[in-house]
Amino acid sequence: MTRPRDDLIQDLAEDLTPVRSPGRTTGTTFAWLTGAWIFVGAAMLASGSLRPGVGEQILGSARFLLESLLGLAAGAVGIAAALRLGIPRPGAPLGRVAPALALLGLWGALQVYALWDPLLTPSMEGKRAGCWLQTFVFGAPPLAVGLWLARRLAPFARAWTGALLGAVAGALPGLMMQFACMYEPSHNLTHHVAPILALAVLGALLGPRVLRRI
Repeated sequence: MTRPRDDLIQDLAEDLTPVRSPGRTTGTTFAWLTGAWIFVGAAMLASGSLRPGVGEQILGSARFLLESLLGLAAGAVGIAAALRLGIPRPGAPLGRVAPALALLGLWGALQVYALWDPLLTPSMEGKRAGCWLQTFVFGAPPLAVGLWLARRLAPFARAWTGALLGAVAGALPGLMMQFACMYEPSHNLTHHVAPILALAVLGALLGPRVLRRI
């Protein structure tokens, strides 16, 4: 005789073992940020010095300081959002990454605004040869590590995850290049910001191929 369905469900429920919530990525986020900044900072200094007088420029310009802090915040919020995408939850991914995209977009918008109102006097001082390539190359290893970390999770939106990882990985050397290379708004956009977009596209292409299909 077949057992009543309610009794069967009850027996199965009693055999279930509670599992720890998988929704904690704070430690992973902190580890990535720490390692990525150490790598990018070391690579930047190994390839050349910072722009002469950049410390005085940051402290002497409230706008430069605020813009730099915004870039730091965008990187932190961005990697946190990218890794949280690896925790399956209902809802569209855009809503979960909106704050990170807003910060990254605002930081980029300030670079565009500087075309009309530079925050510093444009100068060739500190110009680095191949700074656009350095920005891309220095961002590639943090992107690879980010994809490896996300692969250990369960991201449904794999292209979104890869794109955000690429944008954040590129934002770190892009921000550092604002301190190391010459200051000229159009140069900043084409040589420091454009590689960030290139890494975001690369991440979007790699995400569906590298991250596990759930």
